[in-house]
Amino acid sequence: MNPKMSIIVPVYKVEPYLHKCINSLLDQTFADFELILVNDGSPDKSGEICELYASKDNRIKVIHKENGGQASARNMGLDIAKGDYIGFVDSDDYVESDMFESLIENAMKFEADVVECGIKIVNGNKVEQIQNNNQVEIGDNIFALKGLLNNGYRNSVCNKLYKKEIFDDLRFPNKLYEDGFLAFKIYYLVKKYVFIGTSKYYYVQRNESTMSKQEKFTLRNLDGLECDEERFHFIRERVSEQSLLTLSESYFFTRILFFYQKLLNNKEIDPNKKYRNDLKNKILISYREFLVNPNLKKFYPIVKTSKLNINKFNFIFTNYMWGLNYLLRTYSNIRKILIMERIVNK
Repeated sequence: MNPKMSIIVPVYKVEPYLHKCINSLLDQTFADFELILVNDGSPDKSGEICELYASKDNRIKVIHKENGGQASARNMGLDIAKGDYIGFVDSDDYVESDMFESLIENAMKFEADVVECGIKIVNGNKVEQIQNNNQVEIGDNIFALKGLLNNGYRNSVCNKLYKKEIFDDLRFPNKLYEDGFLAFKIYYLVKKYVFIGTSKYYYVQRNESTMSKQEKFTLRNLDGLECDEERFHFIRERVSEQSLLTLSESYFFTRILFFYQKLLNNKEIDPNKKYRNDLKNKILISYREFLVNPNLKKFYPIVKTSKLNINKFNFIFTNYMWGLNYLLRTYSNIRKILIMERIVNK
């Protein structure tokens, strides 16, 4: 008989953290699962640790493969998963003992395609709760996509449980923001989405992790803007709900400005202005139809300059799109973007 759930864990250079991760999964109050540990060519003893646990618990399957990145490891886990539901956990993170019981109970109770719980970020002895209000939110794909755009950390595939059939035609792309490239496609497919505000997943921030490395901006981070652009076009081509289209448009332009400012602050990685000019073109040419909108037309002369005054345009644009409420929430929104950068890049 197949297990009810498959939990997929990509493993790479996490020897000091792997025991805590695996133990937190084996201690789950819901026991009907298979644990798929995918050793992605780790040069330390992580692979041996996986085999040790597999020898003691027949729910564990271990795959050893050449290093190909987190996306390829997750995809290999998906290829052999037998459960009706799929969960993902990063191998340096850990979860509360009742996380998967809570997720699957709500998945079955509400016949949901995706169930998500809140998260906590662990940095040394400090634990930061991103959301922990004990509320349960239920909605359709439009509701889920709005939540994704309003809360960037929802891009992560961890802290969730999915119906397996969602992945019948979906796999992770081999890019830095692989979670983000997949999240909006998943949410578009769902008929029912459930969010549980209780925080049960712990993201561990460590010096060696991708999360920490991404504090320094590099050209690879522009994968994030590619993800944002792909999501923008995906939603515009498939969705007619106006409030979601407006939110998607607003979010995308804010992200263009965010990445442009990052390039301005790190000019050494773009000495010939190639990428900065590309982002200018996205604003001034590719999306000209947005800027000549009658409501924004009076602002166009400010934007249409040889030197884009990004701060002035950002101020005008955000004031127009969100008004005073946006200004009151500016700190919170910037913080959400930074949190998303840290979590999605793990």
